[in-house]
Amino acid sequence: MNELRKAIAGEEYLKQLKESRRGYRDSNYFPEKLPNFQTGNSQVDLLAYYLPQFHPFPENDEWWGKGFTEWTNVTRARPQFVGHYQPHLPSDLGFYDLRHEDTIGQQINLAKSYGLSGFIFYYYWFEGRRVLERPLDTFLKRKDFDFKFSLCWANENWTRRWDGDEHEILLKQSHGPENDRAFIQDISEFLKDHRYIHIDGRPVLSVYRVGLLPDIEETAACWRRTAKEIIGKDLFLINAMTFGEERDPRSFGFDAAMQFPPHGIPTHSITHQVKAFSEDYNGPVWDYELCGANSRELLAKYDFPLIPAVFPSWDNTARRGENGSVYLGSSPDTYSKWIAEAASHAFAKPVHGNSFVIINAWNEWAEGAHLEPDQKFGHAFLRSSADILRPYVKDTRLAYPEDFHEPTASIGSPLPSKQKTAIVVHAHYVQPLIDILKQIPDTIQGDVFVTLSSEPDPEVLSAIATWGKDTNLLFFPNRGRDVRPFLGALKIIRSRGYDYFIKLHTKKSVHRNDGDEWNLELTRPFLAALRDGSIGRYLDENQDVDLIGPAGHILNGLEFMGSAGNFRWIEKLCEHLNIEPAHEEFSFIAGNMFAGRTELLRPLTDDPWIPSMFEEEMYRRDGTLAHALERMFGLLCTLRGKEITGITTKNGHVEYHRASSKASIYQYAQKQPWRAAG
Repeated sequence: MNELRKAIAGEEYLKQLKESRRGYRDSNYFPEKLPNFQTGNSQVDLLAYYLPQFHPFPENDEWWGKGFTEWTNVTRARPQFVGHYQPHLPSDLGFYDLRHEDTIGQQINLAKSYGLSGFIFYYYWFEGRRVLERPLDTFLKRKDFDFKFSLCWANENWTRRWDGDEHEILLKQSHGPENDRAFIQDISEFLKDHRYIHIDGRPVLSVYRVGLLPDIEETAACWRRTAKEIIGKDLFLINAMTFGEERDPRSFGFDAAMQFPPHGIPTHSITHQVKAFSEDYNGPVWDYELCGANSRELLAKYDFPLIPAVFPSWDNTARRGENGSVYLGSSPDTYSKWIAEAASHAFAKPVHGNSFVIINAWNEWAEGAHLEPDQKFGHAFLRSSADILRPYVKDTRLAYPEDFHEPTASIGSPLPSKQKTAIVVHAHYVQPLIDILKQIPDTIQGDVFVTLSSEPDPEVLSAIATWGKDTNLLFFPNRGRDVRPFLGALKIIRSRGYDYFIKLHTKKSVHRNDGDEWNLELTRPFLAALRDGSIGRYLDENQDVDLIGPAGHILNGLEFMGSAGNFRWIEKLCEHLNIEPAHEEFSFIAGNMFAGRTELLRPLTDDPWIPSMFEEEMYRRDGTLAHALERMFGLLCTLRGKEITGITTKNGHVEYHRASSKASIYQYAQKQPWRAAG
């Protein structure tokens, strides 16, 4: 049996190595496609730690062998268990050498293109001796590198174990008053640079392990005196929350703290769930998704100035082999959820007027923590970072030109607006579309509109043609799931005189175990209502009702707000539409299949900015504009003083029930301790 297990493990191992070969792409791979909005106008700034170890230098030649760079570790990494992503191999920038100035320029251009505002360079200084200084000195010299930056002093011992452990010390770090003044003198040229990041008018200096400073308060005071003397400014001092550091930084003479994940980020061990390829594997495996899920409560716990931080992934087995730590479950989607929480906190609770989010890291390849594109995901993490900034941009200029079109095709006779009700079906998946169309009766009290991607699946078109009934076809870019096409269709429908709509779509919901049954629950009552024509009659007779949703799927707006990204998008939409919903209680219809009055959503359909702001499709499960609008529809209903009614079927008959589950935006904000003051 052991031999069989070894054979199976060997096959899995070889399979994963093949998947890591050059050219392999994950299903979440995203190509180079730059953001289509002004990321520089964001009210939240993204910074990333920058590791300058991708070039040979004398100390590494001596300690690790001639020609050693960080790439040496990266390329020798191997998967340690089933589903373990290694090695991480670069794509766009390749195995670069930071001795080449153009490489640094390419990194800056790439970072700026995706909305990053600056790098935080690690600074290696040991009693006056600098190492890894060349890339930073190049940056300082090249004033044409138009990018903000600051320094983080990596003030621990340089050891063979990469973590400051006291054993096998290669470069010893010494702290004391004799070095405090010399350190500020050494970095003064960087502090004076016009690109250097300032908070409260002061250059920012961060420290990796403040707990190693023997007299923190005296060191901080000396640094401040020296900076004022040399550059004429005080410093803004930030300590990294590493190795259990959770004190209020103001208690020891600093100004703020910054998170430094994975340090201090609560999650659960899932080591017991992985199948190791070797009995020698002894590293811990942690649940990445819980890092983001727990971040809201974690950030609310601190009452001092704090800059939130995230990492796109983490895996240092490239350095430590079978003893390395892995955070499993990282993806563009789970990363987006986490960084949305960080951005929301930074915006609501700025540090001296500045809303920063720090990303660990730009290029920590041997720790699996890199925004730089790799072969598996491409630009997906970069694009996810940029899209988080969308609801924080200060202006409302169009990201896309107006892109919806009048129907470009029809099947059957042209459809005049004789009916009061329009049935809108978004067709993306073939089989669910067939299931919906075959249940629409031959005689219905309404006209059918089918929305499709501008490059639809030919099988989808074939299914519509096979159905053979009179149909309007509307084509839209593949953004915003079913919501963006629906808003475009609704504008056309209202202009043609329809009073009511029924919205259906070909949902798959692969992230739910009960996805198929859930979809049936959403569509079944509306298909029954199409057969008896009751939707229009019910809305005619109940003028206080604006929306009808599947009973059991009308949810509390507080309890089911979901991602912090949803909340920020709703805030942004309300700002843009000049409405103040703070104390309005509302509920919403989950699943985005519903019926209602065309007039209800007019503020959304008539505004060209809103359809222009939908993100590119990256299969995110929450936090996008589409997810926020799912909730916004219910909020607009409340603002009109109208109700949502539930619809269900019983013994083949359609029944309607008034919904009552509501909560307010104000209540949601109050639930976030770091938002309550605002």
